[in-house]
Amino acid sequence: MQILAIVWHPNAKWHALNEKEKLEYLKSLDDYINGGRAAGLVVLGWSQIDPTLPKAPAEGFIGVFGVDSQEQVHEFEKVVGEARWYEYFDSTNISISLRGSTEVEPHKIYADLLGVARE
Repeated sequence: MQILAIVWHPNAKWHALNEKEKLEYLKSLDDYINGGRAAGLVVLGWSQIDPTLPKAPAEGFIGVFGVDSQEQVHEFEKVVGEARWYEYFDSTNISISLRGSTEVEPHKIYADLLGVARE
C-alpha cells in the first residue's frame, strides 16, 4: 500500500471566510473524498498534530490516505488541487511506501534506505 500523508494548516484566505463559508467549503470536500473512495482510496484518518513532542510543529493537522500505487497517489493529489484545497490550506504532501514492519533486524532497512552496504 502506498501512503499519502497531507500535513496542513489553515492560511489567511481560510481565516478570511465567515463560518457559513467555511462549513460550505468543508461539506463540498465530501464529494471529492467519496469519489476517491469509489476509486479505491482508503481514508486512514485525520488528526490534529500533537505539538507536545520534541521537534513537532507548533500547529497543524494531518490527513492520511492509502492507495494501491504511486500513480494513484498522483491522481488523488490532482483531485486535492481540484477541490481548491491549496487555496485555503498550506500543505506538505508526503508519499511513502512502507516496508520492514516484520524485520527482526531493523538496521537492515535503515541501511537499505540510506544506501549503506551490508556485509
